Amino acid sequence: MENLEKRILEELKDGSKKAFEYVFKTYYYPLCKYAEEILRDPDQAEDLVETLFIVIWEERKKINIHTSFRSYLYRSTYNACLNVLRKRKSESRYRDFFIDNADFSKNHDYGSLSYPLSGIIEREMEEKLNRVINELPPQCKKIFLLSRVDEMSHQEIANKLDLSVNTVKGQIMIALKKIQAALKDITY
Repeated sequence: MENLEKRILEELKDGSKKAFEYVFKTYYYPLCKYAEEILRDPDQAEDLVETLFIVIWEERKKINIHTSFRSYLYRSTYNACLNVLRKRKSESRYRDFFIDNADFSKNHDYGSLSYPLSGIIEREMEEKLNRVINELPPQCKKIFLLSRVDEMSHQEIANKLDLSVNTVKGQIMIALKKIQAALKDITY
């Protein structure tokens, strides 16, 4: 690792906001483009990179890098993208499973003998999700619903609500963290 990177990393570990700002300004957009190439979703790529920087700041004292800081950031982004792709694949599998079972029970008159667990899991997830969304602060809830239900981009939401794009992203991140925490106990 070159001297500048070492110095910045040490300052970052010591809690220097200037060092963090330097790293953010230097790598944020290139990492977003890199993540977008993998995910093919610019909003999700930005969310992922923002989360990466939050984790870097929160875990800065534990960072132990043996290569370059740049390589560390790109590798972290790549690994986070792989996790997103795995999650997409898993969600797609569950969605397909539920659709297949719903079609099965419609086409065959087996009453309660069709797969009952899928309906229970779906209802439990939907109830928890609705409860968490309804408990969000009003602006956070509105932004989240515009993003996920109305499928508006961050920029569209910012324009509609006269907010900055960063405010929109931050509110969506807050909502996602609360939803993730609430749904982590549901098992399949």
